[in-house]
Amino acid sequence: MTPPEFSRNALLYGESVQAKIESSFVVVCGVGAVGSFAVEALSRLGVGKFVLVDSDVVEISNVNRQLCALRSTLGRKKVFVARDRILDINPRADVETVDAFVDGSNCGELVGLMPDVIVDAIDSLGSKVALSAAALSAGVKIVSSMGAALKTDPSLVRTAEIFKTHTCPLAARMRRELRALGFSRGQECVFSIEPPCENASSAYSADGKKAIGSTPVVTGTFGLALANLAFKTVMNKNSNEI
Repeated sequence: MTPPEFSRNALLYGESVQAKIESSFVVVCGVGAVGSFAVEALSRLGVGKFVLVDSDVVEISNVNRQLCALRSTLGRKKVFVARDRILDINPRADVETVDAFVDGSNCGELVGLMPDVIVDAIDSLGSKVALSAAALSAGVKIVSSMGAALKTDPSLVRTAEIFKTHTCPLAARMRRELRALGFSRGQECVFSIEPPCENASSAYSADGKKAIGSTPVVTGTFGLALANLAFKTVMNKNSNEI
């Protein structure tokens, strides 16, 4: 029997689909801007098990775009805030936290957990490539967010397989790196076809390497679209239900 908080989901998708959601296992890498919205949607769908991976703490500059960022959570680890939020939505959920930066040293371990899907909402190109390569090599499903920073128009957010993406500079670098590793097909991604905003030159960190300007409207759209890709992946695993 579907729990009452998810009864509306069951009315929409059916009891059998809802049961499959509730038995699913999702690893989420990065629970900040895009990742926090993805986690929110997946928890409200009723996903039964999460492993959350992130090493950051909540900072005041996160408040404009991250669900984990509140005055009451400043200074706390994002994975712990996200865990508490999931359990407040669904106390039956099994939520584990990993306080770590995703890189080549731990991607194999994360993939080895054999989740139904990995949600990649991390910023670092090297980490994204390492995680993608590990998942694709092992046959573990993964969905990824490309660049949401410096975008302002949510109507230009799209989804596509990584080698069919375009316009997004981060996606272009991902394609290049994956191709160099011998991949010709990859995961489903969320990306934007919007060029960077006009004042992009003032939206980078002091070292010029990280885009720091983003909005809750666009990051939220990315996160919800990413959650939808994860949901479809779970439903399509050994099934044609959706």
